[in-house]
Amino acid sequence: MNEFMKILLSLSVSGALLLLLILGGKPLYKNRFSKRWQYYIWIVVALRFLLPWNDLFPFTPDTTIVGSLFEKFDTAAVMNAPLTSPNVPVPVNPGNSKAEPIQTNREITAAALREPFNIYFCLFFIWSALALVLFVRKITVYQKYVQYIKAGNKEVSDIKILNLLSDCEKKLNIKSGVELCQNALINSPIMIGFFRPSIILPAKELGSKELFYIFAHELIHYKRRDMFYKWLIEIAACVHWFNPFVYLLGKEVNRTCELSCDEAVVLILGDKTKREYGDMLISFVRADNQYKSSLASVTLTEGAEQLKERLGAIMELKKKSKSIKVITAIFTFSLCICFAAAGAYAAPSQPEEKKMQEQEQSEQRIEESEISVSEDENYKSIYTQNGYFYNSYIIEMGWNVYGDEYSDQTELILKDGSVMKVYFSDTSKDYIADKVAIATITELLSYLKDINTYPTIEMPVITKIVYTGDKEMSALREEFYQDGDVYGFSALFSLLDEAGQEEWYQKIYDADKIAFFSAAIGYMDNDLISVYVDKADQDGKTNFFSAFLNYMQPDMVKQYAEKYYAADDVTRFAVMIPYMTEKEQQDWLKKVQTDKKNSFFTVLSDNLF
Repeated sequence: MNEFMKILLSLSVSGALLLLLILGGKPLYKNRFSKRWQYYIWIVVALRFLLPWNDLFPFTPDTTIVGSLFEKFDTAAVMNAPLTSPNVPVPVNPGNSKAEPIQTNREITAAALREPFNIYFCLFFIWSALALVLFVRKITVYQKYVQYIKAGNKEVSDIKILNLLSDCEKKLNIKSGVELCQNALINSPIMIGFFRPSIILPAKELGSKELFYIFAHELIHYKRRDMFYKWLIEIAACVHWFNPFVYLLGKEVNRTCELSCDEAVVLILGDKTKREYGDMLISFVRADNQYKSSLASVTLTEGAEQLKERLGAIMELKKKSKSIKVITAIFTFSLCICFAAAGAYAAPSQPEEKKMQEQEQSEQRIEESEISVSEDENYKSIYTQNGYFYNSYIIEMGWNVYGDEYSDQTELILKDGSVMKVYFSDTSKDYIADKVAIATITELLSYLKDINTYPTIEMPVITKIVYTGDKEMSALREEFYQDGDVYGFSALFSLLDEAGQEEWYQKIYDADKIAFFSAAIGYMDNDLISVYVDKADQDGKTNFFSAFLNYMQPDMVKQYAEKYYAADDVTRFAVMIPYMTEKEQQDWLKKVQTDKKNSFFTVLSDNLF
């Protein structure tokens, strides 16, 4: 929903900017460019409102105006947003001593249980509901209008009139026949229908010239598919119902539609017909229709307010010179560039070069893991086990496993279109048929793949799934703790507030539950880490002390190394060595040689060489 709403809003801004640009240049082209051009140029704006792709033109720049604007907002939002959001899974990795500390925002995470719908979902719901209502209403208006007109239609049987219509169709090179009817309910000629159009004449006497002009006007509307054009604009209005500029676009299209049609009629029939054609328009503008709908038909006249402009345009009409045509082409090309430059927001994607670099780094880490962890060639990387709380599910998952050990499996299509085979243990295989659970696992794997989880997820196996639903979180957390389920417990640990987490830290520490404590360390702040490091040191709990080494600042590592060295505690000093830099180890090696502390020299040299 988040990305969709960003794309929608960026299209709305982009379309509005392009609309204002064209309107701003109106004094320059109004009396110089053809009315046909002034009519069709609005398609460019309509497409900018509707099409999210930035690469419609080969000259589209990599960075667009609106795209950059929304990316800045996106970056600002990320910088100011809490580090854990209600819809982002909280990873737990108690078994990996190299894990990075995980920071969370406790208030936001806890609020996720009370407020399952985020703001983007609400915005999407409001937008889609109103867009659908507006579109259905337009369809209903169209259907009612057509029914209203058809109810009073009488087919024209006069041979002379039908022959006149046929002559006009030949002159305009229209091969498909158009129905001709009369209707007492209207006072001005109209045309309705998309694929089977009908010209409807008012029930009054009309001369041959008037009829010919009417037929020419309406048939040009049909030939140019103006009904489809108008409905394209109406669709844009439904999609961007919140944007006032889209209604201005509709007004401009309706206005220039009639101007360009008048221009086409005069160019086909000749300059001598200007006055007679203008008189015909005047004769019908005096009487308004009882039922108006610009959606359902194209009419001969839209009202007296446009008549003056139309008559002026007809009388001043001249064929455009070659220079004007060249300028028009240049101006059109410039607007297409503006179309591309305005752009729209696109979901962020990594450059190919960066992806390749990350892939190489990942492969290098995997190779190192294969050498240091396992001699078995069947392992593709380090086996990792994590627990996640996501969409009211607790999902315990391991990856980089022997796939042959699990007979229950399914293939999931991730967000990026890739396919990943997922295995299920005996305790979780029943969820393969649960569409909601499978959708949640798919979203989780897509997220973990997007953030480049290390080790890279390959051959994942779902070891346990728990749907929390209306269950009491505190009771469920206690149940996992008593059952020794570290991953389930840790997934729910992130939902505790600060005071609740501190109670559990003390409880786990006193009970010497090192696995549970290791999983919870990632949620500690630096001050609390310092407190427990000192406590573990004083209590002689080397295993707890070791669990903090990934999270200790370099100065703290140095402080305790010096303390253990001074106390000749080689056991604890050895624990510190892997977390020293190579230079620090070399410095210590020189120091122990000088001090002739052979035991310290042995543990240092073993690590270095």
